[in-house]
Amino acid sequence: MKNLEQTIEYSWNLKLLYVEDNQSARATALDIFEDFFENITVAVNGADGLEKLNKNEIDIIITDINMPKLTGIEMIKKIREFDKDISILILSAHNETSFFMESIKLGVTGYLLKPIDIDQFTDSLHKCVENIVLKKENFDYKHYLERKVQKQLEDLREKDKILLQKSKMASMGEMIDAIAHQWKQPLNIIQLQTNSLHTKALMRKNLSDKIIVKYCEKTYKQITHLTTTLNEFRNFFRPNNGKENINIKKLLTSITILLADELKRFSIEIEISCPKIVYLLINQNDLTHLIINLINNAKEEMIKNQIEKKKICLLCYKKDDKTIIKVKDNGKGIPKEIINKIFDSNFTTKKSSGGTGVGLYMCKTIATKYQAELKAQNNDGAEFLIIFN
Repeated sequence: MKNLEQTIEYSWNLKLLYVEDNQSARATALDIFEDFFENITVAVNGADGLEKLNKNEIDIIITDINMPKLTGIEMIKKIREFDKDISILILSAHNETSFFMESIKLGVTGYLLKPIDIDQFTDSLHKCVENIVLKKENFDYKHYLERKVQKQLEDLREKDKILLQKSKMASMGEMIDAIAHQWKQPLNIIQLQTNSLHTKALMRKNLSDKIIVKYCEKTYKQITHLTTTLNEFRNFFRPNNGKENINIKKLLTSITILLADELKRFSIEIEISCPKIVYLLINQNDLTHLIINLINNAKEEMIKNQIEKKKICLLCYKKDDKTIIKVKDNGKGIPKEIINKIFDSNFTTKKSSGGTGVGLYMCKTIATKYQAELKAQNNDGAEFLIIFN
């Protein structure tokens, strides 16, 4: 904004509200204003000016002070109640300088003396337009930053969705492997029972009703085990986006059923300590996924460190109106140099064995989703606390 042409070029696109009760003064001023503004709305007093402002999109106001119905100062006071930023120039006669201090408090942009001096007007308009340009640039930059931050947040959410899906797929692979391992033994037993019964039937030896009942009971026991584990796996993989009031002890018990044979394979004892009355309003699959990740992390660390009597404890309790779920193992704990990094995205101590660092990061992400705190500490082994407010 360095010259008159630039000022006119910008002011030409601004919408002016001109408020003046004197018809002769109004006509004289409009002759000047029409060279600077294409769009001019005229009001004949403060009350009319306020009404015109409410009905029209206005960028700048030029107003007289002494007017009937509502003075210029009174009008400005009412405008400032709902618009703190609109640019206002005051037209004043020499004997109205007493209003200047009050107008300063109201944040007017500039002053014009009657009769209008063209040089003073262009200078005041120049400053006024500069102020509008600066506000617009600040507004545009603020919105640019807001859009940029929003885009980054959306990108992060999308990244977390991809990582969560990746983590769930990894869990699914582990679960399918666990299914295969859990079902292998009971299926072998059923096959042996069936073969033995078939052989006895063919030989017609020792095939009493008592033996048949005994074989059936053993077979039913294995089928029940298969059905129970199948139902738990189905619940784990069933899509569920809603929150439910979950009994934590029941959930932890279901998880131990899911992982029982897998933990047994590596001689890991698992223990639950949880009152029956602890409930959480949460998505069951999210919490299941979180706890399974923590259990698998404990399992892998204890296997890696060759702990002899491996044990994982699952605890839940209430403390100071908070619900706390704890996953604790009796391994070697978390090294001090990495304990503050383990929840970082892509941080892993298992790169050589294909670790991605997704598991614990997703645990943190799930906890944060429910405004919960996930903490890691050492207490005769590694200890993870999920603290729900």
